[in-house]
Amino acid sequence: MYKNQLQNLLNNDNFPNFFLLYGVDNFQIELYAKFIKDKYSFDESLKFYFEEYDFKQAYDYLSSASLFSEKKLLEIKTQKKIPNKELKQLVEICQKSQDNYFLLEIYDEISKQNEVEKIFNNNFCRFYKVNSAKEGIELLTLKAKELNIDITQNALFTLFYNFNENLYLAANELNKFSGLNIDEKIIQEHCYSLSTISFESFFDNLMKNKDLRKDLENILDNYNEIALINALYANFLRLFKIVLYIKVYGNLDLKEILGYAPPISVAQNLQKQAFMIKIPQYKNIFTALCNCEYELKTNSKIEKKEFLVATLLQISSILKS
Repeated sequence: MYKNQLQNLLNNDNFPNFFLLYGVDNFQIELYAKFIKDKYSFDESLKFYFEEYDFKQAYDYLSSASLFSEKKLLEIKTQKKIPNKELKQLVEICQKSQDNYFLLEIYDEISKQNEVEKIFNNNFCRFYKVNSAKEGIELLTLKAKELNIDITQNALFTLFYNFNENLYLAANELNKFSGLNIDEKIIQEHCYSLSTISFESFFDNLMKNKDLRKDLENILDNYNEIALINALYANFLRLFKIVLYIKVYGNLDLKEILGYAPPISVAQNLQKQAFMIKIPQYKNIFTALCNCEYELKTNSKIEKKEFLVATLLQISSILKS
């Protein structure tokens, strides 16, 4: 099932006593694992984290009676494939007794787990990377609610934006505010990421045609080549969407364009940056980024950092033309 289906299922009283979470977004797996465990009324739990997994211990735990509790939870977090035969036996124990709970979390899994899904009788959810800021902020809202944080939408946006839309890092920052009332000012004063701040500064300098030599060493230390290409692409694409929207509709509605309403200062800067670039320049920039990503992923003979620097200089030249 998809995330929205899982969310609906969590809102019901009857939730399956065995469930599988897997995919490429570790934050969402962790978040929904917490929600699922809140649904389970277990008395004791046994957790295996990654290399700790031991089938015999897991099986014995679920199958044997306990003097101290009636309801037991087995939670397994892993990145490695667990033999289907073992998973079937663990699930069968839960099918025989509603007093047993089994939660399997497979992290960083890019392929579809057809056989494992069948074992879990479709009690599963596969998570993909967040593909919009709106979705990211919705998930941060759920995280804030879990931590009993009263936080404004502008504060959530600022947090998400300051960490370059890295959901995992942004959510991790929320942990320090558990039980508090938070606004945008508090986020700006207490949430600081060297890598993200340096990227925003770098991008601003790139847009303003400033000398990038001082920034390059810092930015390349904080980002690997593909991550930096993705960050640049995401920022230029956001600006391109703004330009197209205004040309088509004759007005600016950032909530409609981006899926959220950023603070006024950010909105003004985005609009300003968007119109600093002409349509043909956008085309050339996207072409340069795509070519760079292709070479980085397919050409093992190139010097990656040098090639990336050459692409950045090419984009800088495009912006000056």
